[in-house]
Order: sequence, then structure tokens, then C-alpha cells
Amino acid sequence: MRIFVLGLPHTQTSLEFTTCAFTMKAYHLCKMLHRRGHEVIHLGTEGSNPECSENVPVMSEDRWRKQIGKPGTSFYNLETQAPGFKEYHDDFAASMRAEIVKRTPEPSSAIICVTWGGAQQVAVQDLPQFVVESGIGYPHTWAKYRVFESHAWAHMLYGKEGKFGGQCWYDAVIPNAFDPDMFEYRDTSGDYLLYLGRLNADKGVGVACDVAKRVGMRIKIVGQGDPAPFLAIGPHVKYVPPVGVEGRKELLAGALALMCPTWYIEPFGGVNIEAQLSGTPVIATDFGVFPETVIHGVTGYLGRTMEEFVWAAQNVHNLSRKACRDWALANYSLDRVALMYEEYFQRLLNIKGAGWYTENPSRTQLDYMRRVYPEGVHDPLDLSPTNGGTRRLER
Repeated sequence: MRIFVLGLPHTQTSLEFTTCAFTMKAYHLCKMLHRRGHEVIHLGTEGSNPECSENVPVMSEDRWRKQIGKPGTSFYNLETQAPGFKEYHDDFAASMRAEIVKRTPEPSSAIICVTWGGAQQVAVQDLPQFVVESGIGYPHTWAKYRVFESHAWAHMLYGKEGKFGGQCWYDAVIPNAFDPDMFEYRDTSGDYLLYLGRLNADKGVGVACDVAKRVGMRIKIVGQGDPAPFLAIGPHVKYVPPVGVEGRKELLAGALALMCPTWYIEPFGGVNIEAQLSGTPVIATDFGVFPETVIHGVTGYLGRTMEEFVWAAQNVHNLSRKACRDWALANYSLDRVALMYEEYFQRLLNIKGAGWYTENPSRTQLDYMRRVYPEGVHDPLDLSPTNGGTRRLER
């Protein structure tokens, strides 16, 4: 397959920007699809270095630094009224579009992965290629072909859009992918709780700090934003500025548990998978993505009230760190998620043939949605005799 992966106008597609989930989507898409033997063409800011077949700069690094710059502990410069903002994004989009058109003599056989929107959306508007929003965790979508980060978020938007059933045949739900080599597994837990992400109140940072205070534990809060409101909760709260790959690895592996008590419907919250890859269980709310990514009572605890979060923090040390690692590795690694994208992309390419009715007599399995559970934990949808026999319906 020929697959274009679009970088963001305000970052370089590199591990220097692990604080940007959208950049990491592009970075990991390139790596996992290229390793599967596909022709992967990345287009982005000069200085990007994803693993791919061809890396095409569409904006000079010098101009990028002048317009955007690295964010440090603040947020990315996305102020639309900033001098030069519109011209910068217009030029980024025009250059990206020209490079895509140049490389697709047969548009119907190419797939374009749009990882963010904005200038990317402008670049691909009305192109004849299969344009895919590849990892939707935001509230306003626009492409004909859509990949959602979670079933929770897909259903959230289907309800908002009033869409039902067959209107969504060519959407998909594919989780974000993670490189296990970027994390360190430890079979012994640390002695602190951890919050890692944007320091927004609706992310539940204050809740996490309050839980730590009630159980008499230290908590480290790490990320972009103002830590002052949370440091005021007590001396048990320690602020750590945004970290790179090595710092992230150490913090996640050394924690007793990761705290994700978000107030809103979380589309994915990738740090919860990163924690589990490190062997660290997750304490999170029981809505949004978390019932899909955290096995309650096995790889973490889900709750809604302070009492429930406190109990979880007091008992999380009883959970198996190996089970956390096994679950995340089997279901969210680059190797696993790449197969899901391949299945979905082939579904799209079939449209130019028999479409929805395309036959596949050589198929030997249908594991697109398969989930692998840790030893001793059964798939709740598996009704085979080896998993306790058939399910009986009660009247």
C-alpha cells in the first residue's frame, strides 16, 4: 500500500514532541506501517525524523522555529491571531498538497492519514485519494473515512451527529499504538502516585492530589500548564516539568499507580496505556475510554466517588504489575495495532472493486477486534467451553 502520513504544522514529527499526542500518532503510524512493508511517505516540518520510505519536508525548520518555536513547559503556539499565523499555515497546506499530488499518479490506490486537522485538512480538501482521519479524539470531524480512538468516543460522536447503523460502515475504531521499547517494565512498585498530562482541572489533577493527601502518599504531577493551584493542596504534591522519553520512562515505571480521574468523556488518554506497559496500574473514572483500556480489578480500578478512588489507592498494590504489562503489550503495541490498520485500509481499497460485498476466500481468521487477556482473565464475550461454557440468559 502507498500511505501518506501527515505531520503537524506546529511540531516536528520526532520524539522531541512526546508531549503532543497528535505528533506521536504520526510518528508511530509511520514506524509500524513501514515495518509491515508498506510504502510510507511522511510530509511535515523539516527536521522530522520518523521511520518511513520517504520523508518530505513541506516547511523549513528555520521558518517553523520563528513562527512556532518549542513550547517548553507552556502549550504549543496555536494562537490564530498571532502575526504570520495564517500565512504560515496556508503555505504549509499548499506545499503539503503539492507534494501529495506529485506522488499519486493513481489517486484511487493511495491512502492519506490526517493526524490532526487545521492546515492538514486544508491540504487534502477535495483530493481524490482515500483521506482518513486516523485517530479521532476531538469533537468535530470532517472526513468521509474516520478512525476513532475508542468505541466510547465513536458512540459519543454518533449520538451528537445523529448517525446510526449503516451510515458508518467505513468508519473504524482502532486504538492508539505504543512502542514498548520506549517504556521500562518493573515488577516492583514505587511509593508515589503519578499524574502525567496537561495540568487542566478537567483532567482530574486536583482530584488526584486530594486522593493522595487522604491516603498519606506523595504524588508527582507532570505536564504542561500552571501547577500552582495543585501545589496549594499540600506539601505532598511535587511538580515535575514536561519530560522526554527517558524521564517519562522512569516516572511511569517508578510509580505505585497512575491517576486518571478525568471529569469528561476521555477519548483515549494514552498515558494510561504507557503506565500499563511499565507495569503500573491505573486508577481512573469508569466512563469514557477507561472501561475499554483498563481491566477493573486486574490492571487498575475504575470509580466515580472520592471514597472509591481512595479505596483504590489503598489497595492498588495488590494488583499484578505483570498483568498490566501483558495486557498493554498484547493489545496496544505497534505490532498489534498495525494489523488493525491494514485490515481497515484494505476495506477502503476494496471500494474501487466490489465494495462492501468484496469476498475474501483466502481469509484464515477474523481477529481485527480480537483482544488478548492476561493469564487467568477471560474475555467476557468469549462463550467457548474453555471459558466456562455457553452463557445462559435469565428471564
